[in-house]
Amino acid sequence: MTLRGHIDRVSSTSIRGWAWDSDEPDVPVSLVVSINGTIVGRCLASRYRPDLEKAGIGDGRHAFTFTLEAPLTPLARHVVAVRREGDGKHLRQSPSVLEPARTFGETRSAIAQILTTVDGSDDLASRLAFVTDMANQLRQLHADRQSDADARATLLRQGRNGDTRGDGSLIGSDQPRALVIDDRLPQPDHDAGSNAILSHMRALQRIGYAVTFVPVDLHGDDSALAAEGITCCLHPWYGSVEEVLRRQRGAFSLVYLHRITTAGRYVLLARDYQPKARVIYSVADLHHLRLTRQAEVEGRPELAAAGAWMRTQELTTAWLADAVITHSAAEAAVLRRHMEPRRVHVVPWSLMPRPTAVPFEERRGLAFIGGYGHRPNVDAALWLVEAVLPEVEALGERLPCLLIGSDMPEVVRGLRGPVVDPIGQVDDLAHVFDRVRLTVAPLAFGAGVKGKVLDSLAAGVPCVCTAAAAEGLDLPGPLLNLVAETPAGLARSILALHEDEALHRICVEAGLAYITAVMGEARVDELLQRAISR
Repeated sequence: MTLRGHIDRVSSTSIRGWAWDSDEPDVPVSLVVSINGTIVGRCLASRYRPDLEKAGIGDGRHAFTFTLEAPLTPLARHVVAVRREGDGKHLRQSPSVLEPARTFGETRSAIAQILTTVDGSDDLASRLAFVTDMANQLRQLHADRQSDADARATLLRQGRNGDTRGDGSLIGSDQPRALVIDDRLPQPDHDAGSNAILSHMRALQRIGYAVTFVPVDLHGDDSALAAEGITCCLHPWYGSVEEVLRRQRGAFSLVYLHRITTAGRYVLLARDYQPKARVIYSVADLHHLRLTRQAEVEGRPELAAAGAWMRTQELTTAWLADAVITHSAAEAAVLRRHMEPRRVHVVPWSLMPRPTAVPFEERRGLAFIGGYGHRPNVDAALWLVEAVLPEVEALGERLPCLLIGSDMPEVVRGLRGPVVDPIGQVDDLAHVFDRVRLTVAPLAFGAGVKGKVLDSLAAGVPCVCTAAAAEGLDLPGPLLNLVAETPAGLARSILALHEDEALHRICVEAGLAYITAVMGEARVDELLQRAISR
């Protein structure tokens, strides 16, 4: 009998090929399959394959696929043989050898199948315990690599683990490490808090720190920060901020906590897991001031109670930190009344002057810019349109007004009118600054430094403010003269700045000079260095 045949493919789950006896062309060949010398089954080579018929191998009904009852483990070597039953003659490529898998990708599906083929509850528990333990080991390995644990262990063996320099870095280490914690990944130019934390992380890098960032929700696209050399701790490597602190125990010489929502939760954990680190609380703005002021303006005692509770939390957190950073001189004064003044530092974020190139005469009108997820900005937009703009019109001008910002509610969109255009969020504020002669910030209450006021000054566009909007900025005289509290006073400042080109030029120059002097990178670096030094 003349046997022709071939093993075409061998995998962990099946063997495929064909067999044909030319002396008995119409009789399917019976085959025996063995693995590592043990017979695992039999099959007939009787399936149709058009390529066999085209090649002149009988009528093409001589193919076979043998499916294994259980997948072969990819971790061992397997010898697969296919022979004709009766005389034991091998097909070509028999025996074939499956070598052990050498990569995770090759073993992944098999491991998954092994783990999920469960016989009973005890088996399930043991498999779950195994997977959990392996995941824990891999997470710790990842954390050790992020924190350069091997280098720190070398310093420990050399007895240089406890001595620190004035900047908080370990003596003997190449670079001090700073951990920055915030509610979420920063969104450049989206809000003042994002701009501030990005600026301070860059300043820490310029000072000499390797910066690691962790958002409380542990999610987001960290590619932008990674491009700047900032390491991020995210899911699935970490399940919580506490896990970051614990897995990288003792790895940081500085822990920077941004906002009370973050600092209030993690200041004590930072002390526990990073005992040699200097802990900095950056307040962003004092929430209790905003709540208390809103309660007064709106006559809401429940907000006053919330403000009192928040005041206790913010001051307690400030006492627990080594140093407190605020962007506002006014808030620094509040904090210094309740703690050692030397522990309170005013540190702005950096901002580059980028004045609009569009001439004064080619621009017209004003803009209000603010994130409308922040209640003071909603109230300010309503007050501007309903109270201030009518006063401007009473003085003889109907000036176009743009309302700009994210999260705009319907109550603000409903302000649309002949001169009011509620645009909402824009990708680039430069396009807004190229259209208007001034911005206005008519806030009745709030706290902290108002980022959009500073953005406006940096663009060479003066801003008319209330005292609440100008608080903590220490504005130069020409801009300070524009501050007003009543609709009529704001209207006079708006109209004067809009119509008087000479006054406008003076205010533009004063604003740009202020941004250069107060918010330059060198100044931010110097002030931040003072705050983080022991």
